[in-house]
Amino acid sequence: MTKLGLSKKNILRKPSVLDLVFSSGQKESYPPFSLYYIKDDTLTNFRVAFSVGKKTHRLAVTRNKIKRLMREAFRLNIGCVDNKEFLMLNMVFVYYGSNIPDYGEVEASVKSLLVSLSKDITS
Repeated sequence: MTKLGLSKKNILRKPSVLDLVFSSGQKESYPPFSLYYIKDDTLTNFRVAFSVGKKTHRLAVTRNKIKRLMREAFRLNIGCVDNKEFLMLNMVFVYYGSNIPDYGEVEASVKSLLVSLSKDITS
């Protein structure tokens, strides 16, 4: 059985890299989520970050819950992408909806974003 998880080396934290992903990266959308990504040839493993806007969700509890749901959906559906170039990506998932989604909605959106990402990488 393969290990499904996100380790510390898979977390994108540097503000300079986050700014680079948002400013010059590519964007995929599947409402109410967006995925920003950029290829980095120096990486040996992907890095990912999850974001929820403070303007739409004032309480940190709700922002953290949505980020937990996104991380879990990403962790379970990372197997959808079987591509060597996927390992060289910096990605940021952004939730821009105004309500608190359920896990089914989050999983469907994240899965479709990963599938469209794998199609974009191969082409």
